[in-house]
Amino acid sequence: MATIPLNTAVGDRDLCAWQPVRGIVWVQTRNPNHARRLTQREDGKLVAWGVAGGYLKIYEFARSITWAIDLMARYTAAEKATNEALEHAICPEAEFNTVEARK
Repeated sequence: MATIPLNTAVGDRDLCAWQPVRGIVWVQTRNPNHARRLTQREDGKLVAWGVAGGYLKIYEFARSITWAIDLMARYTAAEKATNEALEHAICPEAEFNTVEARK
């Protein structure tokens, strides 16, 4: 896999991830089912959430973006066709989010 630049979001509106710095990945979800699974993980922590404009939670993991892509693929496996790939996400920007989203 090619190197993905920092602050480049991958995934979709329901579940996406990006690396603000090397070695740290943020996973954002708008789906309560994904949030429940992410909350149960011991290797991450909730770093941001929102209520205005809909459900939103962002979790931080000391992992790589490749790990996050694999995680998202596992979480969305039941929701997607077998050969459908993850797309580059257009994650909504929030005022509290200091990470610049890819335009």
